[in-house]
Amino acid sequence: MVMTYDYNDLCTFALQFRLFRQHGYNISPKIFNKFQDGNGKFKESLASDVLGLLSLYEASHVRTHCEDILEDALAFSTTHLESAAPHLNSPLKEQVMQALEQSLHKGIPRVETRFFISSIYDKEESKNDVLLRFAKLDFNLLQMLHKQELAEVSRWWKDLDFVTTLRS
Repeated sequence: MVMTYDYNDLCTFALQFRLFRQHGYNISPKIFNKFQDGNGKFKESLASDVLGLLSLYEASHVRTHCEDILEDALAFSTTHLESAAPHLNSPLKEQVMQALEQSLHKGIPRVETRFFISSIYDKEESKNDVLLRFAKLDFNLLQMLHKQELAEVSRWWKDLDFVTTLRS
């Protein structure tokens, strides 16, 4: 099976924009101009590209003050995702519903990771089983490390007997 990719699509542009912004690069939102019509509105033809809309929705959450194009992107993507969600199949439906409830940018990364692994990627038909297994292993190992660190801090706190020292 030969797959071709269009790296000029909305999904890719919005993902790149979001990732650059999240890593501190002040990339211009004008890159989205190519997805607008002559009146400065997002093209209605984008309404059928659910993955592109989802990526645009997430990208619009890393906007700064007075970035009108990203305000328009948020309104456009929200409207079309809300209308498309009831008609989508799993796991895309769950991904859209989760995003509309809370964007990735506003979520806790480890919680979002857990949701994506178990509720989205695990149900994908085209998933890579080795990658999925590695992601679950990585998540569980990090969780175990956090538990060990918490146990150490708790033990240190008890050994310090700080509460008794303060009462004296």
